[in-house]
Amino acid sequence: LIIQPKLLSFVTMNPPSNKPLTTPSTTPWPWPWT
Repeated sequence: LIIQPKLLSFVTMNPPSNKPLTTPSTTPWPWPWT
């Protein structure tokens, strides 16, 4: 259940227009799938 909260925060921080997978710098934590 670690990805769950990350997805929630990722959706809140990164709008669908932005690609969160390509913008890991926007996240406060290191993305495991970058």
